[in-house]
Amino acid sequence: MSFGPPSLSRRGALTAGGLAAMSLAAACSKESGTIDGSGDDAASSEAPQSAAQIQITPADGAADATAATEIAWTVEAGEFKEFKLTDAAGTAVEGAMHPDGTTWVPASPLEWETTYTATVTADDAEGLTATATSTFTTIASPGDRVGLENYLPGVDSTVGQGAILAFRFNGHEIPEDLRASVERRLFVTSEPAQEGSWHWITPRALEYRPKEYWQPNTQVTVRLALGGLDLGDGRYGEYDQETSFTIDSEARLLEADDDTKQMKAYRDGSVVQTIPISLGADEIDGIDARSYSGTMTIMSREEDAIFRSDLFDYETPVKWAMRLTFSGQFIHGAPWAADRLGNSNGSHGCINVSDEMGEWIYNFVRWGDPVVVKNTGKQVPPGDGFTAWSLDWDTFKEGSYLS
Repeated sequence: MSFGPPSLSRRGALTAGGLAAMSLAAACSKESGTIDGSGDDAASSEAPQSAAQIQITPADGAADATAATEIAWTVEAGEFKEFKLTDAAGTAVEGAMHPDGTTWVPASPLEWETTYTATVTADDAEGLTATATSTFTTIASPGDRVGLENYLPGVDSTVGQGAILAFRFNGHEIPEDLRASVERRLFVTSEPAQEGSWHWITPRALEYRPKEYWQPNTQVTVRLALGGLDLGDGRYGEYDQETSFTIDSEARLLEADDDTKQMKAYRDGSVVQTIPISLGADEIDGIDARSYSGTMTIMSREEDAIFRSDLFDYETPVKWAMRLTFSGQFIHGAPWAADRLGNSNGSHGCINVSDEMGEWIYNFVRWGDPVVVKNTGKQVPPGDGFTAWSLDWDTFKEGSYLS
């Protein structure tokens, strides 16, 4: 689902669950505009009455709204005309209709412990306008807020065609009955538009990918609109997070094959380099050290790094390190592996290349470029790195609570 809040549409929204609705229809005439009913009773009773009936959620007087409150309304016997939300000072609050058309979503979280007024107008078949208002108040700022581990691309960055959107909730698992409401607050807009989906790896970890690799030069905008959202167990989202980035004009891909001990580098579908490699050994000190198979992406690039492993008890400096997994599998220069490159395995799980080829790859790839590893006999675990591309599209979509 490639989407983001569009401009306000001229359609009514369905009533949101969990809040009572109110119904107001103010009288007006086509000549005089909206009448709020506060004038002379006799004059008001003689004015034509609009048949339009409007219901708004949250209800007038509600005091249990959160900073993530969305506004919903229905119109009966009439056609929706206009909506606005203002704060106590009368200042308009920016926002737009949710892509599913059911609610109006503020462009940023509402303030805590603040009063707002929602106003909806509608015309009946005779053109007579009805106006309904709902004044509600948000609760005091909750003390128990949930932040995010954010792995989104940086603002205005240019990234590879396999870029994954990924984040995790800090120390909190989202109850299953709230995951759909969380997911519908995760807005992804791409230009040109491309089909995509979120996928729950665990109750606290999500990834997003398009159906196919991102098209070159795609502009992507992301808003994780979780500030103030009910996340269950009395906890609420800490704040919204946003970014926008561009997919590079070139499509790059690395493909490593354990059968041939070679890695091919592709640019726009054509092989531009073939690189001898050595992958993880079947066993080191009784421990399975095989490299993972699957489609991963470049997570980071470091010219110089220090590798430490408690499991294998070593510490060593390396050059041209490009991370593939959280657990510590990299592509990197390994001059000590010169005799193995192209013919045998012996690493602790990394893809070893010469320092010369390590530098070439380091300069060739970007964050988000896909790396396909084949025939190692050991599949990358879901969520160990950015692993969305290791699932076929139908399986990936099954991990969404909005599918």
